[in-house]
Amino acid sequence: MKILCICIIICCTPNIIQGANRNVDIKKSLEEHQGRLIVNKSKTKTVPLKIENVTKVTINKKVPKQKKKSEELIKPKSVQAWAKEISDVLLRTENLVVHRGVLQQGFSDAKVETRNGTAIVDKAAKDLEKLLERRGQAAEAIMRKAEELAAAKPTPPDDYVFDYSVRLDELKTIEEPDNEYEKLLTCRSISKVHLHKNAHFDAQVSLEKSSVHVALEVFDCDPRALDHIYWSEGLLRTFQDNYAQDATLDFQYFCSARGFLRHYPAALWKSFYKIEDLEPEGEELYDCRLRPWYVSASGAPRDVLILLDASGSMNRSINSVVGEHFTLALLSALTDDDQVNVLRFNIKIESPIPCFNEKMVSANHVNSAAMMAAMKHQRLINETNMELVLKYAVKMLHQRQKATDKPPSCQQAIVLLTDSLDENFTSLMEYLDPEGNIRLFVMWLHDPQGLRDSTQLYSEQISCDRDGYFAELITDSDITEQVMNILRVLERPLVLQREKRLRVYSDLYANIEEPRRSEFYWGQKEDEEQSYRYMQLRKNKKGFLHHDRQYSDLKHLYNLDNKGQYYEGEDVKYRYQITVSVPVFDHTTSENITKVLGEEKQRNATRTYPVNRLLGVVGIDIPIAHLKLVLPYYLVGAGGSLFIVDHRGNIVIHDDIEPVFDSDILKPGYRTVDFMDVEQPAADHLPRHYPEDWFEFRNTLVVKAPSGTRMLYAKNILDGGMRALFEMRQYSWRRVMDHYTVVVALPPYGQRHVVPGSTFSQGLAEKALEALSGTEFSVHPEWLYCQHVDPHFDREAEVLHFIRRRRDEPKFLMQKLNYLFTPIAPALLEKTYQCNEELMARLCEEAVMSADWAKNEPADHDCKTCELGSVTAFFASESGLTRWQLYHATSPHAEPPEGREWARGPEETYYARAHAHAPRLVVHAPAPPRIMLRNTARRPKPLGEKWRWLTAARALALPSKAGIGVTGYHFHPQHLEDLLDKVTNFPCEEEDCEPRCDNEAWACVLIDEDGWIVANMPDENKKEEDDQALVREHLATSYPTAMAALLNASVFHLKWIHDYQAVCFPPEDEDSNAAAPRLPTILRAVWGSIRLMLHVTKEMLTLITVLASALPVRSDTEYEKEKRRRRLKKDYEREKFESLFNPRVLVNRTRFAACDRSRAIYEFQHTNKSLEALRQPAHVCKWPLVGALVPDTNLILLAVYKGCPYTGRPINDPLVNEPVSMAELEQGAAGRGGSAAKLACWRNRVPLPARAPHAACYPHQYAQEEGYRQCGPWLPDKDAASIHHLSVAHLLTMLLLVNA
Repeated sequence: MKILCICIIICCTPNIIQGANRNVDIKKSLEEHQGRLIVNKSKTKTVPLKIENVTKVTINKKVPKQKKKSEELIKPKSVQAWAKEISDVLLRTENLVVHRGVLQQGFSDAKVETRNGTAIVDKAAKDLEKLLERRGQAAEAIMRKAEELAAAKPTPPDDYVFDYSVRLDELKTIEEPDNEYEKLLTCRSISKVHLHKNAHFDAQVSLEKSSVHVALEVFDCDPRALDHIYWSEGLLRTFQDNYAQDATLDFQYFCSARGFLRHYPAALWKSFYKIEDLEPEGEELYDCRLRPWYVSASGAPRDVLILLDASGSMNRSINSVVGEHFTLALLSALTDDDQVNVLRFNIKIESPIPCFNEKMVSANHVNSAAMMAAMKHQRLINETNMELVLKYAVKMLHQRQKATDKPPSCQQAIVLLTDSLDENFTSLMEYLDPEGNIRLFVMWLHDPQGLRDSTQLYSEQISCDRDGYFAELITDSDITEQVMNILRVLERPLVLQREKRLRVYSDLYANIEEPRRSEFYWGQKEDEEQSYRYMQLRKNKKGFLHHDRQYSDLKHLYNLDNKGQYYEGEDVKYRYQITVSVPVFDHTTSENITKVLGEEKQRNATRTYPVNRLLGVVGIDIPIAHLKLVLPYYLVGAGGSLFIVDHRGNIVIHDDIEPVFDSDILKPGYRTVDFMDVEQPAADHLPRHYPEDWFEFRNTLVVKAPSGTRMLYAKNILDGGMRALFEMRQYSWRRVMDHYTVVVALPPYGQRHVVPGSTFSQGLAEKALEALSGTEFSVHPEWLYCQHVDPHFDREAEVLHFIRRRRDEPKFLMQKLNYLFTPIAPALLEKTYQCNEELMARLCEEAVMSADWAKNEPADHDCKTCELGSVTAFFASESGLTRWQLYHATSPHAEPPEGREWARGPEETYYARAHAHAPRLVVHAPAPPRIMLRNTARRPKPLGEKWRWLTAARALALPSKAGIGVTGYHFHPQHLEDLLDKVTNFPCEEEDCEPRCDNEAWACVLIDEDGWIVANMPDENKKEEDDQALVREHLATSYPTAMAALLNASVFHLKWIHDYQAVCFPPEDEDSNAAAPRLPTILRAVWGSIRLMLHVTKEMLTLITVLASALPVRSDTEYEKEKRRRRLKKDYEREKFESLFNPRVLVNRTRFAACDRSRAIYEFQHTNKSLEALRQPAHVCKWPLVGALVPDTNLILLAVYKGCPYTGRPINDPLVNEPVSMAELEQGAAGRGGSAAKLACWRNRVPLPARAPHAACYPHQYAQEEGYRQCGPWLPDKDAASIHHLSVAHLLTMLLLVNA
């Protein structure tokens, strides 16, 4: 039998080889033959004999032998010839499909101008100022109406109900009281309000009504709140009048100090949230009184020093928890303009973060989160020296007031949280602060059933004398109200003058979202990951616990945190906005306060206090998407940028801001991205070690000069930080409303450009309509051409609609913003709209000039001679117009995509690169970052066609060098790889062949000027449909030996892009005490021995006690039997659970925190020295490559010798966004706060100067608040009997005097 098998194998193998032009599976063939010939004698049927351990052999076509010698090297002339051949194909394709001459002829008569940064920034500042002024006037109209309605003091009827924004579109059921003596638990209407989706408001709204949202801590039937809800309904008419005059207005609202928000239009509150399924109760958590636009309008900035008791009496007490919660609430209520610090005190006084000692820091989220994280790990021990604490605090505030590196504050305050005050320190505070500039608030943390002392008496007296406020903090239920009481005291100076009103412009923020909400979302994602892992364990325990799977999970977390390969796309579109707000004054000047005295007779005590408080704050939103419509982005040209910063230098609008990660989580520091976080110096520097000229420039722009121009060497960051252009950029800026600053940055190229020479006339509209009809085109999706306020069409159809209207209407208006309230919906021609006349004229004129190019015969689009397959030829202009033509090849790898994939035109990366490298043809290879989500079961959103296709682009200009736009073609990358393989791996049947790139000894690659691999040798295992396969390879990672040689020869230069908007993922149980000093080793060992001895002694005493008290038991009782049965059942259930459980299923829980990262990038050096080095002959393992520039392009062809493994220092990977180590921080500078404290210290190491807010400052005047200082015990009111007896006594006295 064995001999028969061998014969079969020998006989069959030649037959298989003869037909072998593809792989043959020998194992399968052998089993087929054995099935026919071998019979199992023990049974009547045949059984194939299983043949094991047969290796799959790949048998390829026989190739003639070639003479291979290890010393054969590719010659430089060969590589240069290959580069020339590749260049010829790229240029032939361009000449075949682009037709640049037709476009140049069409634009030959165009007007030419030189770009002027100052003129652009002046126009942008003027348009922005007009918008802000209109919004400010509308807000002031609401303010005046609110004060008028409040002065009337109308009383609501007994059956009054209001429309509540939560569940506004539902018919609710009424909750009947239990009996006739009880009132309804809610005053909310049960009616359903009909809503419609409105793209302008990005919510479900009703323009006929306003609705109310009430904070969680407020009972809406409380007369104190209900009265204000009732009279605020009268604001509806003013809301509608504002909207009727300007339909571009966004949400208008009145936030009452009573704790409710009335907004117009009425809107479903749930539609404001972009993540709805994670927190269904989130609608109740919003409180408008704690939003930055409200607090800023009440008189910021302020210096607030929080003193939190850390003595031993606070240890293991609810007082400590309540104190921390109150501190967090107060920090959250402060604005970024406020300066703050938190000091824990016992016998020592120190900040939880040592680097914050002796200083005040901005109350932004990064600093506040760091202080709270560090505070949780402080020990509560020892006693307190309150006199020393107050002296330290007053001295610190005095030093802050004298400091010149930060804007001065309007008020200063100390907030003292303690469980005991054993002495009256009023005299001490009068001595320390004789002018009375510092307010003092005392929050008494205590148990109402605990020991009573003189704390309340002393606290009331000192807080009253220092114009502060005293309150008892027993539980955390009234924390928000006590924070509001502090803010009400701080708003007194503003209201006291009663004449001037503030008009406050807020920072950037995400509508009703807040950072703490993002922390909840992240916890939900962690829970989802845990559920997924447990389900995978249940499905396949063996496979889940396999080491490959466990390694994959650990690698996933490692890539997220250590490599920074998290997803920064924004799948959820948050509504970023700024707000114009105006305070509303209560015109009541005095009021009587009555309280019941705690005495046997229960008498009342009454005092008359002055009233200087806000009724609330009026606000109007300006979404960033609406704000961008008024900015002239179309004027900055290729590589230019236009952005806005606020008075602190924080970004309001910028193309490089990245506020979201993991598709829908807001970053913790998204509101505090500084100007120099996104506009970075090109000179080499370490993270946050800003060059002196840039630091001085920022100080000039933000603080010193309201306008100016400066030329600086900067990075122009592209492709989300994967590329950068290093160039001299001209910065021009102008201040707006003394709050925002508009900045324009222009590169050195593209200064001369064509501009339209006519206006948006009827004749031009007619020509443009003819030129665009029947052709493929797109416009920029975010620029204002002409559009309805509530968009009616897609962008291109809307542009054509208004061009047609301009052609047909002689008196066509450029805007129609007056909205008419009618029961019938307006017709299409009656809808409100707005136009940018200048941009429409540019678009129409460029459409006319490019008409001949766009209207080629369709037959010409059958590209049988296209060497790079199917392509999409395009033309993109500065007006945002993109036109394209599709050319279909006979055997394409893929059908050509529509040109609207690249609809952003001048803002596309290829556009800037084409102008920067003009007049060469730039082959742009998209470089998407390697990305992943927190949940391993989910995948990021698909990248789209624009990330798959290559773009060959060249700047188009007139003979006078005036720029027109960019032309080129998009083609599939596989065609370039096929061309590379065809040119460099040519077939050779001769014995003596020239060395070539066979992907064995030599490999050829095409790279661009940044080192990214544009085309590589063909890879049969490449998966085109996987987005991770789209991640572009880099020479530094694919061929580190070659990159090391190029770096050593200065052909490439290593540079860094610093990511100051990054996030890191420390463990949820991060060891925050790592930086704290520890006991010496010997002391720790002795202490461990003592603890062990105490534990053993305790256990021995317990055993002796049990044995001494034991009694003999004759039999088990029924109770003991039942107890045993329950124990056995419990043990069985535990064993069953353990059989399905393994500790490795537990997720490594993390949290997210702001951090700094850096990414390596490589820059090709266009110098004679580098070009000479590139052309030198190869030398094995010393210069293991041969290179040549691809003529008239930005590409470099490299032939790399693969026989030299790289053994040097690792080359920096551009796909890794590595965390900054922050090693320069002094030991222990961050204290016990972990990563959050380290980052806060790192960012505050070099404080960046800021400008004072534009709003007028009303400081605390001690003499003006004398009416509030009615200190001392409350005296009982004089009752009627006492008054009667006193009158009789006076009468008798008068009679005696008369008789005398």
